[in-house]
Amino acid sequence: MPLKFDEYNNVCVLTPDADLAGAEPQHLRKVVEELVDHRQLIDFVVDCEKVGFIDSEGLEALLWMKRKAEDLFGQLKLANLDENCRKILEITRLEARFENCPDLATALKNMR
Repeated sequence: MPLKFDEYNNVCVLTPDADLAGAEPQHLRKVVEELVDHRQLIDFVVDCEKVGFIDSEGLEALLWMKRKAEDLFGQLKLANLDENCRKILEITRLEARFENCPDLATALKNMR
């Protein structure tokens, strides 16, 4: 999965190029592990602009990222979720677990 990541003031913005399904969540976990271990990054925004679907593995990867960031006193925010992905979070009762920002600029602005 092409996964773009950029750093803005010690916040890592991860931008998946496709759905968080199948093998893609494992790739996301691997990238986050490397960013935490090698770059000491602990604050993340996942820009879901190109994500139209999140399967159970994708949800687990997002929950894992959130726990990993919080264990290191960081945070995870989601940005640009479409209606389908918001509905998936609602159906799985996970919408309250993630801070969902309407766009990337808002997510970056709301980082502490």
